[in-house]
Amino acid sequence: ADLAEGGKSGVQGTPAFFINGRLLAGAYPFEEFKKVIDEELSGKAAASVTRATVTVGNAPTKGAKGASITLVEYSDFQCPFCSRAYPTVQQILKEYDGKVLFAYKHFPLSQIHPNAQKSAEAAECARDQGKFWEFHDKLFEDQQNWANTPQT
Repeated sequence: ADLAEGGKSGVQGTPAFFINGRLLAGAYPFEEFKKVIDEELSGKAAASVTRATVTVGNAPTKGAKGASITLVEYSDFQCPFCSRAYPTVQQILKEYDGKVLFAYKHFPLSQIHPNAQKSAEAAECARDQGKFWEFHDKLFEDQQNWANTPQT
């Protein structure tokens, strides 16, 4: 469902972020996110800004419920660019504590990442056990050790 929703919203690769519906596609540095988040918080975003309708739905979330900023990430656990974006997301959550609700949505690029689908499924199993974020963090922190292992 996340793949279909992301595709309809303009996601073509990973990572893809929506900040209050504004698409930021790629593993940008914190400063790029800061510009958009600060614009959104100040209410000074240009009226011409394109926004997609992206809902949190039943995605796992972290941060403040009812926050001014909703950050939705479409990601692939095996994607090296998603791994590079992981510390940036952690920094956003720390520096904008109480102002950001972060939602993670699966967008496994199985055609180029053979372990992406299985890692997404495993993350959902971890979620069923109340351990989604611990598993999410471990997958990104240890990606170099598992991502290129042949699927069994």
